[in-house]
Amino acid sequence: MKKQKVVQLENEHQNKHDLDAIHKLQEGLSKVDQFPIYTPDLQWFEQMVEVEMEKNRKNLRKELSLFIMTALMILSGVIVSLYQMPTVFILIQIITTVFIALYTMSRFSKKVKNQ
Repeated sequence: MKKQKVVQLENEHQNKHDLDAIHKLQEGLSKVDQFPIYTPDLQWFEQMVEVEMEKNRKNLRKELSLFIMTALMILSGVIVSLYQMPTVFILIQIITTVFIALYTMSRFSKKVKNQ
């Protein structure tokens, strides 16, 4: 009988603790509801979109110019090697083709195994 009475006291203490926590949560939520809500106007959103689009355009121009410069350097190297050393050029073309085929097959087989 004593154990049952102790358990009841713990439950009463736990219930009071739960009620205190619920009361504190409700007070905190009511304080949060009192804060003013600021909603920006449509012009602010439009300006943010314009700024982001301009950043994207600048990044695109930068990346595109870097790509074109790299491609021109690679193509000029290929053309020079074709006219100066045709055997080396053919060897590089064969090695590149074999590498691409092997790489593609290995990636495809990994993809099939994962599914």
